[in-house]
Amino acid sequence: MTVSKKEIVKAFQVSPEIEQVINDGQRLITYIARNGDAELDPQVTHIIINAKYKISNEEWTVEDEQEYLINYDKLAKIVYPVTVESINSVIPDKSGKKPKLTKAERSVAWYRRYTMLALFILLAMQIYYIFGNGLSSNLRDFFDQRQILITKMNSEEKDAQNLKYQNEVQLLNQKIDANYKLLMLWNQVWSLGGHFSDVMPQYTQKKFELNKKILLRENQNDKLDKLTLEQSLYQARIVYFGNLLSAEAVLKVLQGYILPLLYGLLGAFIFVLRSLLGEIKSITYTYDCEIRYRLRLTLGALGGMIIGWFLKPEDVQMSASVSSMALAFLMGYNVDVLFTLMDKIIDNLRQSIDKTPANTSQSSTASLNSQSKPSNG
Repeated sequence: MTVSKKEIVKAFQVSPEIEQVINDGQRLITYIARNGDAELDPQVTHIIINAKYKISNEEWTVEDEQEYLINYDKLAKIVYPVTVESINSVIPDKSGKKPKLTKAERSVAWYRRYTMLALFILLAMQIYYIFGNGLSSNLRDFFDQRQILITKMNSEEKDAQNLKYQNEVQLLNQKIDANYKLLMLWNQVWSLGGHFSDVMPQYTQKKFELNKKILLRENQNDKLDKLTLEQSLYQARIVYFGNLLSAEAVLKVLQGYILPLLYGLLGAFIFVLRSLLGEIKSITYTYDCEIRYRLRLTLGALGGMIIGWFLKPEDVQMSASVSSMALAFLMGYNVDVLFTLMDKIIDNLRQSIDKTPANTSQSSTASLNSQSKPSNG
């Protein structure tokens, strides 16, 4: 029985991987023809295009597969750094009735959405910080000013100047009350509506109660009223200093950790969007880029927080317009600079540590040699 040539060809089955490579070759040829930046090789083009017709006519052989792979490699080098994966990720497939969003389009939408979210959170935290910092600073300044005026009032006689001081003290008291009321509202935001207790320490509470009992037995109502007023003032001061100290602690956390982290994260988001724009324009965006971008966000946030650890606004001597927050943003945008600097510092420390034992051993050897030499006398 004789076997026809067509039956021999059909005996060689095309693997799914080769079918995918052939489809990829068609995709690359179409991209090069449309784009126009690269020049097609006529021989390579003929082999790539002819492959799909051989498959459909069931004329595919081992030699065809070998020849196709060699020419596909040439085609991939012509179009590099663009790849089939990047083309599929950036250019939409319009073969269907309703084209789906590409990976690049979904990535752009995701980063754009979360960049705006990060910016909104940063602005909210920055405004919250500025508002609280202003209230805390105002309270301390007003208290200092009031103390100076009270000292002047006590040192001078009662005259027109003294009356002026009294009016200024009264005005400062009103400013203090207004700022203190706003500061309590500010503290309720981070404490989720919590309030500070005016409960006194046990010893102080017992002391006031004992003094009240003594005054009640002696029927000294005037002194009793004065003591009650002193107790209320003491409790009010507990709440006041609790609000003030808590606000200052929260401000330090915002300044040293949260705000630098958010600034670094925002800088990383902007870097990712800028890089994403360039890779989509050059059609080089792939899934590997997405992994790098996600890691970049984490490193940017950490870089910004590291700046918050080591720098304070008053420590920055570069320029009056540069603050630790601006540096946190810059480090988040270009975190490579920060880690390169850290690597250099570590290398310098390692070199200094390595040199120290050698110098110590040389000095000890020299001292031993000097002691072993006989004296000339």
